[in-house]
Amino acid sequence: KNIMFIIFIIILIFPVNFKAETFPKIFGCFCEGGVITGNLENGSKLKIDNKQVEVFEKGRFIYAFGRKYKDNVKIEINDKVKKFTVSKKKYKIENIKGLPRKKVEPSKEDLNKIISDQNKIKKAKLIGYKTRLFNEKFILPSKGRMSGFYGSQRILNSKPRRPHAGIDIAAKEGTSVIAPSSGIIKLVEEDMFFTGNTVIMDHGLGLISIFAHLKEVFVVEGEKVLQGQKIGSIGMTGRATGPHLHWGVYLNNTSVDPEVLLKYELN
Repeated sequence: KNIMFIIFIIILIFPVNFKAETFPKIFGCFCEGGVITGNLENGSKLKIDNKQVEVFEKGRFIYAFGRKYKDNVKIEINDKVKKFTVSKKKYKIENIKGLPRKKVEPSKEDLNKIISDQNKIKKAKLIGYKTRLFNEKFILPSKGRMSGFYGSQRILNSKPRRPHAGIDIAAKEGTSVIAPSSGIIKLVEEDMFFTGNTVIMDHGLGLISIFAHLKEVFVVEGEKVLQGQKIGSIGMTGRATGPHLHWGVYLNNTSVDPEVLLKYELN
């Protein structure tokens, strides 16, 4: 007892500094459609849900959850492990009628065009610049009424379609479309079957933006674009019932909710 009392007194007089191991700070949203980023020490190894995730220069990493995800996610950074809750979202059902039949039920000729378009978009989704080009926070690419939301289920001419991978902004034809974040133009394509005049921007680390249904395009492939720079104007090219901008965001093949990028900072 006397020994324990002496040890207690020593600790009071000479407190020991027990430094707690802290988990690296992670930015973004742990939510469906969300994306997270962070900076790790050089040489760090990262696993998310037991899968190796690439760590880029300066220890940067980025990860997207997609439209549907489990209730939680396990992140392993070297020997540190932590679980995070992934919040769920409710998705709307949109019933769109009046589309031309060939836009809903394409002909064989149209299917060849669709396949060609999809191959170009698929190639543009491949990781390009392995450096961060995007800003900490994104801005809305155009002014107008939000007419379509990420993850919503669309029924076109009474035929259910895949969930919406982006947001729609309805406005007058010719309304300016600006870069929501900095990047490099990866693809400029006219008259795609579904998306019409289309621009794809590389934000770095595998993160891209797709701008669809444009009337005019003011950028070229390979051009460096700063946040807020005008890249085009709203139109109704491709499959559209009215003038609007479709803004989609992907990390590789995983869709991201653009609204998340407007609300949360990415480091």
